[in-house]
Amino acid sequence: MSQFRRGGAPAGELDFLGAVLGYVSWSLCHGLARMIYSPLQTLELTGLESLGIAFLSPLFLTITPFKLVNKKWMLTLMRIITVGSIASFHAPNAKLWLAVLGLGVSSSLIVQTVAWWTGSGSQRYLRAGFILGKILFLVLCIWYTSLSPIWSYQISNRMILTLSVTATLDRISTDGECSKPEGKKTSETARGMACRPHCLFAGAAFVSLVFLTHWIFGEVSLVSRWAVSGHRHPGPDPNPFGGAVLLCVVSGLVLPCSWFPGTSVIWRVVGACSAAGLLYLPTCAAAVSGCVLALFTASIWPQVLGHLLSSASSPGKTTTIAMIFYLLDIFFCAWCTAFKFVPGSVYTSERSDVLLGTVMLITGLAMLLGPKKSLDFLLQTNNSPNMIFRKSEKYMKLFLWLLVGIGLLGLGIWHKTYERMKLGKTALGTEVSAAIWTFRFGYDNEGWSSLERSAQLLNQTALIKTELTALCVVTQHGMLNSGHAVNHIMFLSRYPIVKSEHHLLLSPEDDIAPAITLTVSIASQLADFVVTHFENHEDDLDRKLEAIAVSKLLKSSSNQVIFLGYITSAPGSRDYRQFIHGNMKDIDSTDQERWCEYIMYRGLIRLEYARISHAELSDSEIQMTKFRIPDDPVYYRDNQKVVTDHREVSKKIHFSPRFGSYKEGHNYVNNHHFHMSTPKYFL
Repeated sequence: MSQFRRGGAPAGELDFLGAVLGYVSWSLCHGLARMIYSPLQTLELTGLESLGIAFLSPLFLTITPFKLVNKKWMLTLMRIITVGSIASFHAPNAKLWLAVLGLGVSSSLIVQTVAWWTGSGSQRYLRAGFILGKILFLVLCIWYTSLSPIWSYQISNRMILTLSVTATLDRISTDGECSKPEGKKTSETARGMACRPHCLFAGAAFVSLVFLTHWIFGEVSLVSRWAVSGHRHPGPDPNPFGGAVLLCVVSGLVLPCSWFPGTSVIWRVVGACSAAGLLYLPTCAAAVSGCVLALFTASIWPQVLGHLLSSASSPGKTTTIAMIFYLLDIFFCAWCTAFKFVPGSVYTSERSDVLLGTVMLITGLAMLLGPKKSLDFLLQTNNSPNMIFRKSEKYMKLFLWLLVGIGLLGLGIWHKTYERMKLGKTALGTEVSAAIWTFRFGYDNEGWSSLERSAQLLNQTALIKTELTALCVVTQHGMLNSGHAVNHIMFLSRYPIVKSEHHLLLSPEDDIAPAITLTVSIASQLADFVVTHFENHEDDLDRKLEAIAVSKLLKSSSNQVIFLGYITSAPGSRDYRQFIHGNMKDIDSTDQERWCEYIMYRGLIRLEYARISHAELSDSEIQMTKFRIPDDPVYYRDNQKVVTDHREVSKKIHFSPRFGSYKEGHNYVNNHHFHMSTPKYFL
């Protein structure tokens, strides 16, 4: 055992502790990146974007007074700040959370820069730990259903904080070796120093790979979401297909270099083609391309990292340059979404193809110009005994495959749970509930993550618990593949979906307006749904043409159709009338204070209608309704009488009492409550 301690802790222990610290690094960057996306919730720049300067903290290492960070006491302080920032999740408000998180990211990058270029074997385990941490990040997201446990749950945050403190204390005990030289350099090393790659190119290649890994493989279900298409051939389901993505990522890391001709033109062409395939090919072909891209991305990690480490005559300068490119990547990705209210967005809107192409070009050049490396490079030091090195490599690969096993087990458990919850192919009853809600980016109006609370809210509406449900949720995030817009519409149905088709509406002023037409089987009858989202109200021509296009979709639908739309036009306006001309009825034509959600219908009998305040969970309320399918779709009578006293109607159609009772005007209290003169019942 003493022999292993010569370079730090035992190899197996270092694998685990290094993975924990690597996971913390990835999680801190993942958490702070939200400061760029959260302002999109309010559709304006808020100043939080300036926290991006935290990524430039390695610049301090180029200033003489800050070179004290190489001293053990200063490095210890940086480590304590890094691990302490995990506790920022318990801050009383989101702005304080982001401020402390930014401090943690700054310290983490400084520690990482110092440690990666140090000569000690135990410190160089952080290189491998950074990659192991990414795999651990993927596995934990599987078990927490695509959520990051460190930023989603207080209990898991405390557990990870405890493990991180343990790993940090172990690392602090070895920091005394940071300033020790590696020893006499070999002639091969001297020749390598003589031909250092330029730090500008090496840094750009490294962070391009980091961004690519986090953007497309930040979670194993993302490839399936890039490849999704309309029913009946939507593409592979995220579970269990996510297991194939996880296997490809790990295989790219552990398989020998001889399996991947890293410096060959062929392998670079394969990587470029797989990226293009993921972006432009449909469904399964795109998913397969995504798996090949995962294999390619992981296989070049050691080489690109080796290129970075061999380039640095000044590690602080190299890392700073790298982080500048990283910020450019993140902002470009956000700018793909933030149309009309950020500078230069007219050139970036829906241009993920440009971003992906640039990233692939830079990483491809790194493969061409950089030295050929494999996973074992990450553990090498000039003074490491061969036996320790071989055992370290063995432990690392075993640990990777252990993580794969844990991840696949999680996918299997969730898949089994999902299969048990699925309904049969038919649904009974002649009543159907429908709702629309605009849900942006997974953050509330204060900047906190809202995914879990949103799921709880939808569960409380009782929509999810009944078989008689269709739910349209408008979500917003970055552009996916070439067939999907920034504003995505998610249609959830407890009825079997017979077919669906995605549309991008005509928008000459570059508005972003998607739509989906669906046919759903309800009580052995077919009913159509049309759902859409209009982006803004400034471009009048876009809204006019989009309304005409949606009106045509409504006219071409069956006799029984429900329209759920986020329309940035007022009731009674030109665009509103265009929908009515599509032979549609408004669920409540007397409601003149809607902005921007609308529910319309044809060939159905309306039963009830309600609006639930958002309580800062989003910027939009929930609108809910219920219809009855008439026995005769031609000869039937719609309900005309409106009542607001629930005692006058059957308990069978009552809304959930969770949201109170009838209320006039806006609900300004920070809770979810009926408002705007609802609920209403129709007799």
